[in-house]
Amino acid sequence: MSLKKNLVGLSAGAMLASERLLRGRRVEFAPDRVKSVLILEYMLPLGCCVHLTPLYEAIKRSRPEVTITVATRGLGAMLLRHHRFVDSLIETPDPLTETFAAARALRAKLAERSIRPDCTFTGLSDQRTRIALMGLLAGTGWRGGYTQAPQLYQRPLERRIDLSMIDNNLRLAALVGCSQDHLEPRVFFSPADAAAMSALVKEANPDGRPLLAMVTQNSGGQSTGWHNDRFAAVIRHAHDALVCTIIYLGTASDSSAVEQLRQDAGGIGVSLAGKTSIPELAALLAISDAAVSLDTGTMHVGRAVGVPMVVIGPSWQKPLEWLPLGLPQTRILRGPDRFEVPKNYRLDEVQAPAVMEALTDLLKTYPPDALKRSERMEASTSVVVHAC
Repeated sequence: MSLKKNLVGLSAGAMLASERLLRGRRVEFAPDRVKSVLILEYMLPLGCCVHLTPLYEAIKRSRPEVTITVATRGLGAMLLRHHRFVDSLIETPDPLTETFAAARALRAKLAERSIRPDCTFTGLSDQRTRIALMGLLAGTGWRGGYTQAPQLYQRPLERRIDLSMIDNNLRLAALVGCSQDHLEPRVFFSPADAAAMSALVKEANPDGRPLLAMVTQNSGGQSTGWHNDRFAAVIRHAHDALVCTIIYLGTASDSSAVEQLRQDAGGIGVSLAGKTSIPELAALLAISDAAVSLDTGTMHVGRAVGVPMVVIGPSWQKPLEWLPLGLPQTRILRGPDRFEVPKNYRLDEVQAPAVMEALTDLLKTYPPDALKRSERMEASTSVVVHAC
């Protein structure tokens, strides 16, 4: 039998008794005495990482004396490299594939930095048994949050379906006596990132026309794509009628699909797919005047930096969970709710004229403005540089 099955098969009492023996003391739930919080973040779709960031700010706003350490890897570390509300960032192997190695690496780095967490949290996206085991093996205090192994936690939480992903994550703040009132996500970039993206935009848009970012490729694995001919119609309208300069954003793996779309749109625009890091992507969105985006990771980064957006969302997913509802600078277009995804579905209910109308209204309501761009850039620029 695997370690995972052996550990999870134990009773909650046996688990906690074993932990007391190993640590030589009882793990006590004492929210008011918490001074150091460890957060495990290993499920790395970009949206999952972005939607956990309000938790860091919520804790810091209510209890600025509490230090926040985030253990993560890869994209998660890149996203948080300049985050103002994180005190320490630790990169480890993936506990989903190397549980013991990840726990050893985390223990070693915590000791090296003289960090002794009073509690360990996992957000809604990270409720995996191996991540919970890592918390047990590497942590020094009580554990709370979302998990498939509640017997390993002193304060497990269950997801509330009436709350968004963000607001479910913010419930963790209450475990240490902090406000769980809604906060928007934040993604930060360095002054160097801001300068590099400003230079890139100047090169792509020498005439200083309104800058429209197009996010046309989904993250893969889900039916969130749209039809190329409809995207092409929107791009031509934005270029010809709204006098926008078009830039295309995405990953390196999106490059060929983006280039095909650019050709379908008559060669309009410049592709920057695969040419930015996550912080640079955030800077580029902050300096844009607007974006048209699928419901994908880049859209969540756009939300975090406050760029006005038209979002084309899927009808098969509850909008409360992921979409930026209630934000005045966002227009969300989606079909009626459905429970099954048809074969070859590509957000068929959303037509190009509806997106054109929404974009035209968005740019009328939030006209391109150098001051607004500067404010977005300033709000998300950070001099913090975390070593992993």
